[in-house]
Amino acid sequence: MLFVSVFAASCSKDGSAGPAGPAGPAGPAGPAGPNGANGQPGSANVIYSAWLDVAFLPEKDPDTGDTLAFTATIPAAKLTKEILNGGEIKVYFNWGTAVEPEVDPLPLFDIYIGGGLSCTTTFYEGEIFMISNFDLSSRLNQANAKVFQFRYILIPGGTTARQAINWNDYKAVKAFLGLKD
Repeated sequence: MLFVSVFAASCSKDGSAGPAGPAGPAGPAGPAGPNGANGQPGSANVIYSAWLDVAFLPEKDPDTGDTLAFTATIPAAKLTKEILNGGEIKVYFNWGTAVEPEVDPLPLFDIYIGGGLSCTTTFYEGEIFMISNFDLSSRLNQANAKVFQFRYILIPGGTTARQAINWNDYKAVKAFLGLKD
């Protein structure tokens, strides 16, 4: 009993905590942790071309010799089957110069030019095919600068989107959510 009363008396006179002491010096830095797993690829894998000179060739009617359309092909070696099936492809037409661009995306439909200008694209592995009702071949303007150039952008797919589910179809919802009867 004597021990408990001496011990209690030595801990505190009035029962309150004493003042905080001064802060000690900072300790040494701990070791570096392990590297984490690599994340998903980002937009760094977008592929684009410079402004390209493209020559359109006339497509002639074999019977009359009349020009029916103008066609051109842009080689695009990095246009893969994977991009065709799961990515995005954009093609742009520059009316102006590389220094002073006036850019439209394709497909292009302009009702103000010659009764209606049309230029459309079709994509294949390794190439971009274009067809137009006007000759949109690259050329020099009056100031001797390149105009009528094309460029493309290839955007590989990253993550597959969720499936579209018909929430009114019980069997489809059950299968999608992995539900049991």
